[in-house]
Amino acid sequence: MRKRTVIIAIAIVIVAVVAAIYIYAYHQAPEAAVATIRVGTLPDDDALPLFVARDEGIFERYGLSVELMPFHSAFERDAALTAGEIEASISDPIAVILMQAAGIDVKIVGVEMGKDPELGGFCIVAAPGSDIKTVEDLEGKTIAISRNTIIDFVTDKMLGDVDAKRIDVKKMPERVQMLISGDVDAATLPDVLARYAMCQNATLVASENTFGGNLSFTVTVFRGDFVNENPEAVRKFIKAYGEAVNMINTNPEAYKELAVEVAKIPEEVVTEYSVPFFPPPQPYPETFRNNFEEVVAWALNKGLIRDEIAFEDCVWVA
Repeated sequence: MRKRTVIIAIAIVIVAVVAAIYIYAYHQAPEAAVATIRVGTLPDDDALPLFVARDEGIFERYGLSVELMPFHSAFERDAALTAGEIEASISDPIAVILMQAAGIDVKIVGVEMGKDPELGGFCIVAAPGSDIKTVEDLEGKTIAISRNTIIDFVTDKMLGDVDAKRIDVKKMPERVQMLISGDVDAATLPDVLARYAMCQNATLVASENTFGGNLSFTVTVFRGDFVNENPEAVRKFIKAYGEAVNMINTNPEAYKELAVEVAKIPEEVVTEYSVPFFPPPQPYPETFRNNFEEVVAWALNKGLIRDEIAFEDCVWVA
């Protein structure tokens, strides 16, 4: 009996020791590495939800390590995505199509702006002192754009058959300065910068929102390899973005100062500037297929791509 008691006592001690070792090892084991998501942004309020998600700790709450990396032009942003220097960006379908055509696998994981024709947009603005009042007046005139980007596409759609001479100016601040100084007759600008130019006596010639709906869409893009290896991180990223959108829409005035900083909004238009309403993130919908195919056709016609790019190859659904 005594022997049995000793054996039981020893067994209990062994179990306790093993359990203690397991618990110690569990707590000492390094946590699984959190994938860092470097996101490329442009000086535009489209990116505001990302900065809110970062500053309000939303990304951190979802267990994400997110680094926001600003670029001065779409060209620089897309080059970084292509080179793997960033994992994601706030972008547009044209950039995705061109990268896919170049053999770079990127995916649209969500559409953020552009669904509602009242949200955002690009404008053609004529230089101060110009007699250009209508799109037709741009015949033979110079217009500053960013070639082979969404701005190029929107400009083509707004100009129609009007033959204007396109001047490639990648960086938006330089484009604005050339317009105001009269170095070009007109420029295509985001609406906020168009309003600033108008404060400097430039003239609004056309806005994409007057063409019966948005010509451009803002989308969130991830490298395909990152999506394949970290699908749950992408899902969490989208959810965090959505929470930030809710916070902005609930109290937009609270984030106006941040929006002004993010979008580099000139002080001349800060007073009249309003933080836009952000639609919740959603997968790039099937209903946008026509717009996507129109962009593909435009890229083919411009000689930017050689072959059709399939809608399904560019879109990822969580």
